[in-house]
Amino acid sequence: METLRPYDLVVVSLIGATGTALGGPGPDAVAQATAAVAAAAACASALYAADYLTRSQDMATKPDRPIPSGRLSPCAATTSAGLAAVVAVVLMSLLNVRALLFVVLAAVASYAYGRWLKDRGLWGDAATGFAGWSCPLLAGACLAAPWPPAELVAPAVALGVQGAFGNLLLALDDRPNDLKAHCRTHPVRHGPTRTARTLGVLSAATYTTAAFTPVLTGRPPTAGFLLFLGAAVPLAVAVLAATRPHAGGRLHQAVTRHLYERLLLPGALLALAGQTTAATAATAAAALTIALTPRPMLHAAPARSGLRLPGGTTL
Repeated sequence: METLRPYDLVVVSLIGATGTALGGPGPDAVAQATAAVAAAAACASALYAADYLTRSQDMATKPDRPIPSGRLSPCAATTSAGLAAVVAVVLMSLLNVRALLFVVLAAVASYAYGRWLKDRGLWGDAATGFAGWSCPLLAGACLAAPWPPAELVAPAVALGVQGAFGNLLLALDDRPNDLKAHCRTHPVRHGPTRTARTLGVLSAATYTTAAFTPVLTGRPPTAGFLLFLGAAVPLAVAVLAATRPHAGGRLHQAVTRHLYERLLLPGALLALAGQTTAATAATAAAALTIALTPRPMLHAAPARSGLRLPGGTTL
Protein backbone atom coordinates (compact mmCIF):
# COMPACT_ATOMS: atom_id res chain seq x y z
CA MET A 1 0.00 0.00 0.00
CA GLU A 2 2.98 2.33 0.45
CA THR A 3 3.25 2.83 -3.29
CA LEU A 4 -0.25 4.34 -3.37
CA ARG A 5 0.09 8.07 -2.77
CA PRO A 6 -3.07 9.78 -1.51
CA TYR A 7 -1.72 13.18 -2.54
CA ASP A 8 -1.71 11.95 -6.16
CA LEU A 9 -4.90 9.91 -6.05
CA VAL A 10 -7.09 12.75 -4.74
CA VAL A 11 -6.04 15.28 -7.37
CA VAL A 12 -6.40 12.80 -10.24
CA SER A 13 -9.88 11.84 -8.99
CA LEU A 14 -10.84 15.50 -8.86
CA ILE A 15 -9.57 16.03 -12.41
CA GLY A 16 -11.52 13.03 -13.72
CA ALA A 17 -14.76 14.30 -12.17
CA THR A 18 -14.04 17.79 -13.53
CA GLY A 19 -13.65 16.39 -17.04
CA THR A 20 -17.10 14.82 -16.81
CA ALA A 21 -18.60 18.07 -15.54
CA LEU A 22 -17.06 20.11 -18.36
CA GLY A 23 -17.80 17.53 -21.04
CA GLY A 24 -21.52 17.11 -20.41
CA PRO A 25 -24.56 19.35 -20.70
CA GLY A 26 -25.37 19.16 -17.00
CA PRO A 27 -24.49 17.52 -13.67
CA ASP A 28 -24.35 13.71 -13.69
CA ALA A 29 -23.35 12.45 -10.26
CA VAL A 30 -23.01 8.81 -11.35
CA ALA A 31 -20.77 9.65 -14.30
CA GLN A 32 -18.62 11.99 -12.21
CA ALA A 33 -18.21 9.41 -9.45
CA THR A 34 -17.30 6.77 -12.03
CA ALA A 35 -14.75 9.11 -13.60
CA ALA A 36 -13.21 9.86 -10.20
CA VAL A 37 -12.86 6.19 -9.23
CA ALA A 38 -11.59 5.17 -12.67
CA ALA A 39 -9.01 7.97 -12.65
CA ALA A 40 -7.80 6.90 -9.20
CA ALA A 41 -7.53 3.28 -10.37
CA ALA A 42 -5.56 4.31 -13.46
CA CYS A 43 -3.26 6.44 -11.30
CA ALA A 44 -2.73 3.54 -8.88
CA SER A 45 -1.80 1.31 -11.82
CA ALA A 46 0.72 3.91 -13.03
CA LEU A 47 2.27 4.23 -9.57
CA TYR A 48 2.82 0.50 -9.21
CA ALA A 49 4.18 0.32 -12.75
CA ALA A 50 6.54 3.21 -12.05
CA ASP A 51 7.96 1.43 -9.00
CA TYR A 52 8.58 -1.62 -11.16
CA LEU A 53 10.11 0.26 -14.09
CA THR A 54 12.48 2.33 -11.93
CA ARG A 55 13.50 -0.49 -9.57
CA SER A 56 17.05 -0.69 -10.94
CA GLN A 57 17.73 3.00 -10.31
CA ASP A 58 16.09 2.78 -6.91
CA MET A 59 18.34 -0.14 -5.91
CA ALA A 60 21.34 2.16 -6.33
CA THR A 61 20.06 5.45 -4.94
CA LYS A 62 16.84 4.85 -2.99
CA PRO A 63 17.13 1.62 -0.99
CA ASP A 64 14.20 2.61 1.21
CA ARG A 65 11.71 2.55 -1.69
CA PRO A 66 9.21 -0.34 -1.61
CA ILE A 67 10.87 -2.73 -4.09
CA PRO A 68 14.55 -2.22 -3.08
CA SER A 69 13.64 -2.55 0.61
CA GLY A 70 11.77 -5.78 0.03
CA ARG A 71 8.40 -4.44 1.23
CA LEU A 72 7.01 -4.87 -2.30
CA SER A 73 8.08 -7.63 -4.67
CA PRO A 74 8.39 -6.95 -8.42
CA CYS A 75 5.68 -9.58 -9.00
CA ALA A 76 3.32 -7.88 -6.55
CA ALA A 77 3.97 -4.53 -8.22
CA THR A 78 3.12 -5.79 -11.70
CA THR A 79 0.08 -7.71 -10.42
CA SER A 80 -1.25 -4.65 -8.58
CA ALA A 81 -0.66 -2.47 -11.64
CA GLY A 82 -2.58 -4.91 -13.80
CA LEU A 83 -5.52 -5.27 -11.41
CA ALA A 84 -5.87 -1.51 -10.99
CA ALA A 85 -5.76 -1.08 -14.77
CA VAL A 86 -8.55 -3.64 -15.17
CA VAL A 87 -10.72 -1.68 -12.72
CA ALA A 88 -10.18 1.53 -14.70
CA VAL A 89 -10.87 -0.17 -18.03
CA VAL A 90 -14.06 -1.86 -16.84
CA LEU A 91 -15.50 1.28 -15.25
CA MET A 92 -14.84 3.44 -18.30
CA SER A 93 -16.07 0.81 -20.72
CA LEU A 94 -19.40 0.69 -18.94
CA LEU A 95 -20.11 4.30 -19.94
CA ASN A 96 -18.04 4.94 -23.06
CA VAL A 97 -15.42 2.65 -24.52
CA ARG A 98 -13.85 5.65 -26.30
CA ALA A 99 -12.52 6.82 -22.94
CA LEU A 100 -10.04 3.94 -23.16
CA LEU A 101 -8.15 5.82 -25.87
CA PHE A 102 -6.98 8.32 -23.27
CA VAL A 103 -6.19 5.55 -20.81
CA VAL A 104 -3.97 3.96 -23.46
CA LEU A 105 -2.31 7.29 -24.28
CA ALA A 106 -1.63 7.88 -20.57
CA ALA A 107 -0.20 4.39 -20.21
CA VAL A 108 2.09 4.85 -23.22
CA ALA A 109 3.32 8.22 -21.93
CA SER A 110 3.91 6.81 -18.43
CA TYR A 111 5.81 3.81 -19.81
CA ALA A 112 7.90 6.06 -22.03
CA TYR A 113 8.74 8.23 -19.03
CA GLY A 114 9.83 5.27 -16.92
CA ARG A 115 11.91 3.74 -19.73
CA TRP A 116 13.40 6.68 -21.64
CA LEU A 117 11.96 10.15 -21.14
CA LYS A 118 13.08 10.72 -17.56
CA ASP A 119 16.56 11.10 -19.06
CA ARG A 120 15.31 13.58 -21.67
CA GLY A 121 14.81 16.67 -19.51
CA LEU A 122 11.56 18.55 -20.04
CA TRP A 123 10.26 15.88 -22.43
CA GLY A 124 9.85 13.59 -19.45
CA ASP A 125 8.07 16.26 -17.41
CA ALA A 126 5.75 16.98 -20.34
CA ALA A 127 4.94 13.27 -20.69
CA THR A 128 4.07 13.08 -17.01
CA GLY A 129 1.83 16.14 -17.19
CA PHE A 130 0.00 14.76 -20.21
CA ALA A 131 -0.42 11.28 -18.75
CA GLY A 132 -1.36 12.26 -15.22
CA TRP A 133 -3.35 15.45 -15.74
CA SER A 134 -4.56 15.98 -19.31
CA CYS A 135 -5.63 12.40 -19.99
CA PRO A 136 -7.84 12.00 -16.87
CA LEU A 137 -9.67 15.20 -17.82
CA LEU A 138 -10.29 14.01 -21.39
CA ALA A 139 -11.20 10.47 -20.31
CA GLY A 140 -13.63 11.92 -17.79
CA ALA A 141 -15.22 14.03 -20.52
CA CYS A 142 -15.89 10.83 -22.49
CA LEU A 143 -18.15 9.65 -19.67
CA ALA A 144 -20.48 12.56 -20.42
CA ALA A 145 -20.13 12.86 -24.22
CA PRO A 146 -19.12 10.66 -27.16
CA TRP A 147 -15.81 12.54 -27.44
CA PRO A 148 -14.27 15.39 -25.42
CA PRO A 149 -15.52 18.69 -26.87
CA ALA A 150 -12.91 20.86 -28.57
CA GLU A 151 -13.35 23.51 -25.89
CA LEU A 152 -11.58 21.22 -23.41
CA VAL A 153 -8.23 21.79 -25.13
CA ALA A 154 -7.55 24.87 -22.97
CA PRO A 155 -8.20 23.24 -19.56
CA ALA A 156 -6.37 20.09 -20.69
CA VAL A 157 -3.33 22.19 -21.60
CA ALA A 158 -3.47 24.15 -18.33
CA LEU A 159 -3.64 20.96 -16.27
CA GLY A 160 -0.96 19.24 -18.37
CA VAL A 161 1.45 22.14 -17.91
CA GLN A 162 0.75 22.18 -14.20
CA GLY A 163 1.46 18.44 -14.09
CA ALA A 164 4.79 19.05 -15.85
CA PHE A 165 5.52 21.76 -13.28
CA GLY A 166 4.89 19.35 -10.42
CA ASN A 167 7.12 16.65 -11.87
CA LEU A 168 9.91 19.15 -12.52
CA LEU A 169 9.60 20.46 -8.97
CA LEU A 170 10.03 16.94 -7.59
CA ALA A 171 12.97 16.37 -9.93
CA LEU A 172 14.61 19.51 -8.55
CA ASP A 173 14.10 18.23 -5.02
CA ASP A 174 15.45 14.83 -6.05
CA ARG A 175 18.47 16.21 -7.94
CA PRO A 176 21.14 14.73 -5.59
CA ASN A 177 19.81 11.21 -6.14
CA ASP A 178 19.45 11.69 -9.89
CA LEU A 179 23.04 12.91 -10.05
CA LYS A 180 24.17 9.77 -8.29
CA ALA A 181 22.10 7.60 -10.64
CA HIS A 182 23.40 9.49 -13.72
CA CYS A 183 19.80 10.34 -14.60
CA ARG A 184 19.65 13.28 -17.03
CA THR A 185 16.64 15.17 -15.72
CA HIS A 186 16.27 18.89 -16.42
CA PRO A 187 17.70 19.89 -13.00
CA VAL A 188 20.70 17.62 -13.55
CA ARG A 189 21.28 18.98 -17.05
CA HIS A 190 20.82 22.68 -16.28
CA GLY A 191 21.20 23.18 -12.53
CA PRO A 192 18.91 24.66 -9.85
CA THR A 193 18.94 28.28 -11.05
CA ARG A 194 17.81 27.56 -14.59
CA THR A 195 15.30 24.99 -13.32
CA ALA A 196 13.77 27.60 -11.02
CA ARG A 197 13.34 29.90 -14.01
CA THR A 198 11.75 27.09 -16.02
CA LEU A 199 9.34 26.46 -13.16
CA GLY A 200 8.38 30.13 -13.26
CA VAL A 201 7.62 29.89 -17.00
CA LEU A 202 5.52 26.75 -16.52
CA SER A 203 3.57 28.29 -13.66
CA ALA A 204 2.89 31.46 -15.65
CA ALA A 205 1.75 29.37 -18.63
CA THR A 206 -0.56 27.34 -16.40
CA TYR A 207 -2.42 30.28 -14.94
CA THR A 208 -2.44 32.35 -18.11
CA THR A 209 -4.13 29.48 -19.94
CA ALA A 210 -6.49 28.95 -17.01
CA ALA A 211 -7.42 32.63 -16.96
CA PHE A 212 -8.44 32.48 -20.62
CA THR A 213 -10.36 29.23 -20.20
CA PRO A 214 -13.77 30.95 -19.74
CA VAL A 215 -13.28 32.75 -23.05
CA LEU A 216 -11.96 29.69 -24.87
CA THR A 217 -14.72 27.41 -23.54
CA GLY A 218 -17.55 29.91 -23.93
CA ARG A 219 -18.45 29.59 -20.26
CA PRO A 220 -18.86 32.82 -18.27
CA PRO A 221 -16.54 32.90 -15.24
CA THR A 222 -18.41 32.04 -12.06
CA ALA A 223 -17.65 33.52 -8.66
CA GLY A 224 -16.31 30.15 -7.58
CA PHE A 225 -13.95 29.99 -10.54
CA LEU A 226 -12.54 33.42 -9.72
CA LEU A 227 -12.19 32.57 -6.02
CA PHE A 228 -10.37 29.30 -6.64
CA LEU A 229 -8.08 30.83 -9.23
CA GLY A 230 -7.50 33.87 -7.00
CA ALA A 231 -6.40 31.56 -4.19
CA ALA A 232 -4.20 29.44 -6.45
CA VAL A 233 -2.06 32.25 -7.86
CA PRO A 234 -0.56 33.56 -4.59
CA LEU A 235 0.03 29.99 -3.45
CA ALA A 236 1.86 29.34 -6.73
CA VAL A 237 3.99 32.41 -6.09
CA ALA A 238 4.84 31.05 -2.64
CA VAL A 239 5.84 27.73 -4.20
CA LEU A 240 8.12 29.50 -6.68
CA ALA A 241 9.67 31.63 -3.94
CA ALA A 242 10.76 28.47 -2.11
CA THR A 243 12.46 27.07 -5.25
CA ARG A 244 14.92 29.92 -5.65
CA PRO A 245 18.54 28.90 -5.02
CA HIS A 246 18.85 31.53 -2.26
CA ALA A 247 15.78 30.12 -0.48
CA GLY A 248 18.05 28.01 1.70
CA GLY A 249 16.89 24.42 1.38
CA ARG A 250 13.16 25.09 1.30
CA LEU A 251 12.40 22.72 -1.57
CA HIS A 252 10.48 20.34 0.67
CA GLN A 253 8.33 23.29 1.69
CA ALA A 254 7.74 24.11 -1.97
CA VAL A 255 6.69 20.51 -2.69
CA THR A 256 4.25 20.50 0.23
CA ARG A 257 2.71 23.80 -0.82
CA HIS A 258 2.33 22.54 -4.37
CA LEU A 259 0.35 19.51 -3.19
CA TYR A 260 -2.36 21.93 -2.07
CA GLU A 261 -1.92 24.41 -4.92
CA ARG A 262 -2.60 21.80 -7.58
CA LEU A 263 -6.02 21.05 -6.06
CA LEU A 264 -7.21 24.58 -6.75
CA LEU A 265 -6.98 24.55 -10.55
CA PRO A 266 -9.30 21.54 -11.07
CA GLY A 267 -11.47 23.05 -8.33
CA ALA A 268 -11.69 26.26 -10.33
CA LEU A 269 -12.57 24.33 -13.49
CA LEU A 270 -15.26 22.38 -11.67
CA ALA A 271 -16.69 25.66 -10.40
CA LEU A 272 -16.57 26.98 -13.98
CA ALA A 273 -18.89 24.09 -14.87
CA GLY A 274 -21.40 25.52 -12.39
CA GLN A 275 -20.58 23.16 -9.50
CA THR A 276 -19.01 25.54 -6.98
CA THR A 277 -20.47 23.73 -3.96
CA ALA A 278 -19.19 20.37 -5.19
CA ALA A 279 -15.82 21.92 -6.02
CA THR A 280 -15.52 23.38 -2.53
CA ALA A 281 -16.45 20.11 -0.83
CA ALA A 282 -14.18 18.03 -3.05
CA THR A 283 -11.11 20.25 -2.71
CA ALA A 284 -11.61 20.55 1.05
CA ALA A 285 -11.85 16.76 1.39
CA ALA A 286 -8.78 16.32 -0.82
CA ALA A 287 -6.79 18.88 1.19
CA LEU A 288 -7.78 17.15 4.42
CA THR A 289 -6.66 13.82 3.02
CA ILE A 290 -3.27 15.30 2.11
CA ALA A 291 -2.91 16.86 5.55
CA LEU A 292 -3.78 13.69 7.46
CA THR A 293 -1.94 11.02 5.47
CA PRO A 294 1.81 10.38 5.59
CA ARG A 295 4.01 11.16 2.62
CA PRO A 296 6.89 8.68 2.91
CA MET A 297 7.77 8.91 -0.78
CA LEU A 298 8.40 12.64 -0.37
CA HIS A 299 10.13 12.52 3.00
CA ALA A 300 11.90 9.21 3.12
CA ALA A 301 14.78 8.31 5.39
CA PRO A 302 18.33 9.11 4.27
CA ALA A 303 19.92 6.67 1.89
CA ARG A 304 23.04 4.74 2.74
CA SER A 305 25.00 7.39 0.88
CA GLY A 306 23.75 10.02 3.32
CA LEU A 307 21.49 11.69 0.72
CA ARG A 308 18.00 12.74 1.66
CA LEU A 309 15.35 10.83 -0.31
CA PRO A 310 12.39 13.03 -1.14
CA GLY A 311 11.20 10.63 -3.83
CA GLY A 312 9.53 11.37 -7.15
CA THR A 313 6.15 10.88 -8.85
CA THR A 314 3.82 11.10 -12.56
CA LEU A 315 0.05 14.09 -13.39
